[in-house]
Amino acid sequence: MKRALLAGLSAMTGLVANAIAATATCPPIQSIHQTAMAGGGYSYEASQPGGLTWTGKNPSATASYLNDSTFHDARYDAQNEAVTCTYKGPMGNDAQLSVTLKSVEEWNLTPIGYWKGTYCEDSDATKCSFTHR
Repeated sequence: MKRALLAGLSAMTGLVANAIAATATCPPIQSIHQTAMAGGGYSYEASQPGGLTWTGKNPSATASYLNDSTFHDARYDAQNEAVTCTYKGPMGNDAQLSVTLKSVEEWNLTPIGYWKGTYCEDSDATKCSFTHR
């Protein structure tokens, strides 16, 4: 009887754990909002379903950086439990910005798509999706 209860509890725990895992990807450039900083440059913010927010700053950015950039890569930082997405302008263009999704309780990165370890590079951000809790 105890074994049956423990087996059932273990199965339910697995289902709940899978239910709270979410798939995320770097925000599309169109969903990133920029705000001028007092000392120059811009800060960046994008909301993700579930109430999480991507944020970033570039003190040397100009207003055109957001319009001039496209998705370049994503990196997972295990020490800080964060994913940083980088957007860059075309060759010869200095435009570059990044946004970071910071620590989520019980972060669990499971690479999907084009991840090579903790790094993913592709022009399509959906190829760099990941799961987390």
